[in-house]
Amino acid sequence: MIAASLLALALVAAQHPAQEATPAPAETPAAAAHEAAAPAAHGAAAASGHGEDPAEILMHHVTDVQLGHLKVGSLDFGPTKHLVFLFIVAFVVIGLVQWAKASYTKEGVPRGPAALVENFVVFIRDEVAEQNIGHDGHKYTPLLCSFFFFILTAALLGLLPFSATPTGNVSVTLGLAIISFLANQWAGISKNGLVQHYKALVPPGLPLFLVPIMIPVELLGMFARPFALTVRLFANMVAGHMVITTLLMLIPLLAAVSMQLGIFMIPVSLSLGLFIMFLELLVAVLQAFIFTLLSAIFIGMSAHPAH
Repeated sequence: MIAASLLALALVAAQHPAQEATPAPAETPAAAAHEAAAPAAHGAAAASGHGEDPAEILMHHVTDVQLGHLKVGSLDFGPTKHLVFLFIVAFVVIGLVQWAKASYTKEGVPRGPAALVENFVVFIRDEVAEQNIGHDGHKYTPLLCSFFFFILTAALLGLLPFSATPTGNVSVTLGLAIISFLANQWAGISKNGLVQHYKALVPPGLPLFLVPIMIPVELLGMFARPFALTVRLFANMVAGHMVITTLLMLIPLLAAVSMQLGIFMIPVSLSLGLFIMFLELLVAVLQAFIFTLLSAIFIGMSAHPAH
């Protein structure tokens, strides 16, 4: 973060050199033509990814970048930065779990990473799954733990320099929400049967004339749950990076006005940016827990509609 902000300041300084007191020479036709072509060249350089734009330096956590091209017809299946870090997060989570399993003693006593991971697993099983789903909660504990550890690891890795947050991509959060939606539908169907599950969408004892109104309302509420999970996680993951980027962008913006203002803004922006970075650690744990908790609540609502 410090290196990015200083590099952005240096670029602004290079692009906005100090004005000399001597009057400017008369503009020749060749110089005028060169000056007119400069904005177009700068735009082309920025479009090709080679422009020296401070925003490009500081926005790498938020924006996705195409890393390669694999075209099949008109479709491009080339990997992007978020896709690469999606697999990195998955391998990190799998490696962490395998390391934790190997840390158990022969007597089954958790040591080191096993003790840490077991505390999270037991908490999710006892306080999240069984409290909101019931005695069947242990069946859904592996899924809820996968949600929690994946979202937490993705958020923490996204705070590293020149990394990316996969959950800051709405496609990733939508995929997680769809998995949660399918899980709560399966919970209701397996527990109550297909007909009874969807019949329970309409509250019993409802007057007959309200049934045509309540059916679309309940269906809308059913699909609003994954939508809420998608937007909540995506917005919270992007918001922190956007705030940090905005704070750091104040340095080159003020440096464009006056280099002294830019230098003065460096400690201010870095202090506020570091504060938001530490706050992002809390947000990472909180958002992983909220997504897991809401998924458990929705599964419990489908499995036990009477409650």
